[in-house]
This record gives sequence, C-alpha cells and structure tokens, in this order.
Amino acid sequence: MKKLTIIALLFYTFNYVYAQLPVSQTPENKNVVLEEFTGIHCGYCPDGHRRAQLLKDAHPDDVFLINIHTGSYANPGQGEPDFRTSFGSAIAGQSSLSGYPAGTVNRHIFGYSQSGSSTATALGRNQWNNAANTILSQSSYCNMAMDVSVDIQTRQMTIDVEVYYTANAAVNSNFINIALLQDNVEGPQSGASLNPDQVLPNGKYNHMHMLRHLITGQWGDEVTTVSQGTLIQRQYTYTLPADINGVDLDVGNIKVVGFIAEGHQEIITGCEGAISYTGLQYNLNANVINVESEDNICSSNDLKPKVTIKNNGTQVITDMDIEYNINNGPTQTYNWTGTINSLEFKTIDLPDTGFNVEPTNTLTVQVTSVNGSADENAADNSQTISFNQTSNQGQGTDYVVTIVQDRYGSETTWAITDESDNIIANGGPYSNLSSNGTQAHTHNVSLSNSGCYNFYVMDSYGDGMCCQYGNGSYQLAQANGIVVLQGDGNFSSQDKQAFHVEATGNVEDIAFNNLNIFPNPSTGIINIENANDMQFKIYNVNGKLVYQKNDLTQNENIQLHLSEGVYLAKFIKNDKVAVRKIVITK
Repeated sequence: MKKLTIIALLFYTFNYVYAQLPVSQTPENKNVVLEEFTGIHCGYCPDGHRRAQLLKDAHPDDVFLINIHTGSYANPGQGEPDFRTSFGSAIAGQSSLSGYPAGTVNRHIFGYSQSGSSTATALGRNQWNNAANTILSQSSYCNMAMDVSVDIQTRQMTIDVEVYYTANAAVNSNFINIALLQDNVEGPQSGASLNPDQVLPNGKYNHMHMLRHLITGQWGDEVTTVSQGTLIQRQYTYTLPADINGVDLDVGNIKVVGFIAEGHQEIITGCEGAISYTGLQYNLNANVINVESEDNICSSNDLKPKVTIKNNGTQVITDMDIEYNINNGPTQTYNWTGTINSLEFKTIDLPDTGFNVEPTNTLTVQVTSVNGSADENAADNSQTISFNQTSNQGQGTDYVVTIVQDRYGSETTWAITDESDNIIANGGPYSNLSSNGTQAHTHNVSLSNSGCYNFYVMDSYGDGMCCQYGNGSYQLAQANGIVVLQGDGNFSSQDKQAFHVEATGNVEDIAFNNLNIFPNPSTGIINIENANDMQFKIYNVNGKLVYQKNDLTQNENIQLHLSEGVYLAKFIKNDKVAVRKIVITK
C-alpha cells in the first residue's frame, strides 16, 4: 500500500543540555566533536549513524555529532535529494579516509586510523568510541558557549559566542567554527535496516545531524588572543534560506554546533547552542501540517491514520483533543497528552476505527482544543485527505508468486499476511548471482478464505531489488495467469500492497445460473440478462478496476469504452461471486 502524505515531517525528542551564556570560567575537560563522513548510497553508513548516536546518548552534554555527506556515495541519482555541501570535500580530504563510513574525533591523530596509518585522522566506526573516551579524559585550555535566536518572520539567525581561556593555548591562534545542522531530513539510504530506529513508516530514512552550512566559512574565524584569562565574545548572523541544494531548510529542526580548532585540524572543544525563537504570533496554536494514511487499502484495519502537528505558539502543548472522521461518518475523539515545544513537530498515531471501505474515501482530522482551551488560530487546525480502495482482486484459491531478484537475492524475502498480519505464505531469501542481473523464482500459494490480504516484499539491505544490480520485480497472479498485483524493485526496505480474494467456496451460486452476457466478443456494447440487484465490476489483465456499476436491473445495456483485450467481469450478489470473461474487439 502506498502511504498518503501531504508533508513528510517527523519530530524526534532528545533531552540535551545546551551550552548557554555566560561561558564557564572553570577549567573543564574537552568535549568531543565527531565529524562523520557519510552518503545515501553507503550500505554501512546507517550502522555508523547508529554507533555515533549511542556515543551521543552515553555522553549527551559532551559529544556533538556532525554528519557530512561527501564522496561518491553521497552523489545523488536521478530524482534523489542532494545532501552535499561545498565544505565536505575539504574536511574529508584532509582526514586520509580509506572508505565509508569514516569519521574524525576532534580531527585528532591517535596513532591508529581506519587505514592503519599512524598519521591519519580518519577512524573506522569501531574506533570512534575509544577515541572519544580518550578526548573526554583530556583537559581543555578553553571553554565555549553559545546562544542562538531565530526570528521566524525574517528567518534571521543570530549566534552569540563566548570563549574563555582557562590556560594558555598551545598555538598562537585558534579558529571559531559554527556549523548549521538539520535533523529529521527524509531521504533515501542504502543499508537502512542496519539502523531501524531511523527508518520512517514510508520506508525512507530519517537523516539526523546533517551538515547544511558552515557559517564561519571553510576553516573558521580566527582568534589571535589566546592567553589564560582571555574572554572572547563574537556575534554572527545568518539568514536561513528556504532550501539548500533544493532540500528544504526547516527552522524547527535546525541545530547549531560550534567548536574551537587549531588551524584546519585539531579541535580543542565544542558545544551546542540553545535556540530561542522570536516572531511567533500566538500563545496557543496547534498547526495540523500533515494527515496521512495508507492508500489502496482493502479493509478498515489497513488505514493506519496519523496526524503531524507543529506547535506554532509560544506555549508548550501538553494536551489536545483531536477529532477525526471517515467519509463524513461518526466523529471519533482522541485525547492526546505529551510535550510539543515551540516550533517542534509530533506525529501522532490515531486509533483505528471501523468503516465501510468505498472505492474513494476521505479522512478529516481536526484539533478542537489545546491545553484545555480554544486554539487562537483555528484556521490551520484541520486537513482532509482522500484514499482509495485497492483494485487488486483475486478469484479462486490457487495463486502464483513470482519474484525476480537482482544480483543480491540473499537480501530479498516476501510474505502474504491476512488482515491481522498473520503470515499465510512466505519465501526467500535467494542465492546471490555471480554478476549483476536477474533471476525469476515462482511459488505456488493457496488462499482458501475470502477476505483481505497484504503482500510484502522486503530487502534487508534497504535498497530494494534494483537498479544498478539488476531490474528486479514481483508479481502475484491467479493460477490461470490473470495478474492480481505487481511491482518493480524500486523501493528501499519494504514494499507492501493490499489485495482482496474471493475464494472458490464463495464462487457461483444458483442465482447466477441464468446470467448471460452478449455479444461476446463485443465492440464495446454489451447486454446483460438476469442481473437483477447485482454489483458489476470489470478488471483488466493487470487486475486494475476499469469499470463498475452497482444495483443492476434485470436486463442491462452497457456501453464500455475499453481498449481491445481480454477483461475479467465480476458479478456480486449476497456475498456470492460469479466471474465471466469479456473480450473487446475493434
């Protein structure tokens, strides 16, 4: 099933303690700045992201992460976002990295490295933890703190920085570096399954700590007075653009990390600045920015409604009443409690509710109260989306699953589940091929019960079954060859489609004995006899619904505007089904 979404934004909460002004004048140990070199086509990079986050979680106040998209694995393919910056190549180039992912810990030379060189700064992901512990145990000759404010109306960011020298620096000058980062950037990612916490419900990857810009330039702003007792105070301003390289720059998901370096290399310490926002118009304002659900569903259990709400007010949102209805039916009310700070986002799962699935449906979600009071800006409190009933229909009990693998069949599995997600049939993984290409595998499946099912195709590496290693695909067909559903291999970790089955036990009935269609073949005009009170549906050979009419009369004359070919006509009455073949000729 396809996920319907208006805006793909998710919010993750981290409880960080920020380095706020004034700066401490007490001697402290160094903080860690881990610059991680990564890319969207790097299969082991998600494991690097996971290990870096574990390090951050272990030292939330003392470790700061900067993810730099650079190198060939960061090059976007057609239609893919470009997460690179103009700064990444130079930073990675001086590290002597030998593969991806790699990272530097304070750009320090530890005597060991990813490549084995004793003079390189690039470390493998299994070396980051030990290197970070070494840095954290060392005393720093300076402390750093920042405050950041952002005017929502003008998008101007002001950064106040203080550096205090608790001892004499080891060099004649230092450089202040200010990095603008962004969290919750949706995009592709090979190997996403190695870091499942950052895989989104739609199968895409949630990129965190992404470097978007260096506000002080490639190598920073020089400080020339670096003796004990010196206090350095500087202010930087930057107008946040709407996007960088075509990737939206969302002010609610930015972070600012600063660090003090000796030249282009050794980083002494770093910090993250607390961000405050000005220019907000309302105290209480819950903005419904996104309503989403599954599309092409079979049953009401498939819908999985969600709403993403942004706090556009100055007050923290702690509870909301959220109303929603489907097809203008009975209104459901969900009382949510939690925490959404100013300009932060929260995606909320709404409880499933029963309804009759129609060919086309609507879902409306509205926030009716915030913190027990009326929202001060009701104009942005609701959204409506539409979703469809699946056209994937199967007839009978016998089916054939065809999986066309790419080179790496060991990554591919599939499963068919019932409405409760109980596995009915499954298969894979398959053997890898010796070179790029494809190989087909067929599996016979029996589905004895009428009802709704889901078909899943999974790729453990997170890059689907295409494209550079072979153009894979999948298909579910009836035993007679009529296709129920199909898809290409262009997905990340998982593709999912719903379908409906009318099993043989419910097929044909005495009520259909006198049913007659003529002429057949037809040029497009058909006559149907003895069809009183029946529902009539026509599907093409790919299983797509191309015509539908409800409540047929005893005798019908119907004009079909269909291309030449063979079609499957389905007649439904009292939960019984009859199937006839219609041939259109011109």
